[in-house]
Amino acid sequence: MKSALLILGSPLLFSIAQSQVLAAYAIGAPKPLRGEVIIKRTDSAWESQQVQEPCILPNPKDPARLVMFYSGVPATNRNVCFIGKAWAFQSDPFTWHQDPHNPVFGPGKQGWDSGSIRLDAVLYLAEADAYGIYYSGTTGSVQDHIGLAICPAGADGYSSITAAAIQRVGTRPVLSPEAAAPYFEQMASQAAVLREWDAKEQRWDWFMYYSYRGKDGILPGLRLATSRDGKTWTRHYNEHDPRGMGQIFKSTPGAYYEWHQAFKVGGTYLLAIEVGLSAGKRWRPVIAVSRHPATGWQQMDVDTVLQTKWEGLYRDDTIYHVATPAFYRIDGKWYLYTQACPLPSNSNYIDGQWDMWCFACDRLIPTLPACESLYIPGQPTASGAAR
Repeated sequence: MKSALLILGSPLLFSIAQSQVLAAYAIGAPKPLRGEVIIKRTDSAWESQQVQEPCILPNPKDPARLVMFYSGVPATNRNVCFIGKAWAFQSDPFTWHQDPHNPVFGPGKQGWDSGSIRLDAVLYLAEADAYGIYYSGTTGSVQDHIGLAICPAGADGYSSITAAAIQRVGTRPVLSPEAAAPYFEQMASQAAVLREWDAKEQRWDWFMYYSYRGKDGILPGLRLATSRDGKTWTRHYNEHDPRGMGQIFKSTPGAYYEWHQAFKVGGTYLLAIEVGLSAGKRWRPVIAVSRHPATGWQQMDVDTVLQTKWEGLYRDDTIYHVATPAFYRIDGKWYLYTQACPLPSNSNYIDGQWDMWCFACDRLIPTLPACESLYIPGQPTASGAAR
């Protein structure tokens, strides 16, 4: 026994034994959740207050790369917003390269969007070889109309995205607030836009999910508009809304519903929405699900993707508020891109200093019956082992 103790006590063998114990422990230990700042607000003056609204697409001319459109707000004037671009390799969706000539799009020199703009959604329109950029704009400081701009993709899908190349479609918004009954809207903004090809009719069907303000309150939920060309839109008032507001699903009383993303997984349609419960006391990602783009939407529990559940990653001084959420499947894995900020000293999210984050999504959760599951940030489950 004495001899054995002496051998185990040798520095080399002790190091080997320690490594084996640590390795064995690590096998059963939870894998650290990965979440990183990918664009810092301090990188440039034009985005020095907050970076937001990540609209990411595969580069249509280079399958190895991604293109991101996103917004930034300068600390020197928080009433104005601009749009920039960045790129990343599909193989490394945590490393983004901002364009040195940013921003590439801003408020108009005159007209309905001359006060401020904010990015809503971006689609690649293959038939036009161009990007369709939906954005909210205003003559004041709070975006209240929805517009559309077009930018040719160009030879490499990225270099041609410039201030000179991005052209507004017409001189008027594509969706303005409707003051008449039953809508009673004062503002319409933050359009998540999705389109699908109708093989039978040989046409595109377009769906817009937008936020609004009016008789129902400030950003009380989402409504629907549809289109055949992405330019002329028709509103739809959901008579089956239990709250009587014509919204696509029953929203949570007292909550703000703002920027959101529409996407599809298999035969399931999903909305990732930034929701601020209790008038913005805690912003978080919330999911709504449907089997049809126009009807049947249901909101999942508002705590399903709450950031405080991201054990080992959540902290009050980094991601107290999480907003502008968007899920993307990249190179076979899912990621959640958001803006996030620490808890401001005055507890007012408006004064938050927001960076852009990326979170790996390793936890597979069920959504609604007969609907696809979704990967979110969190420890993987047995059912979520395979991608």
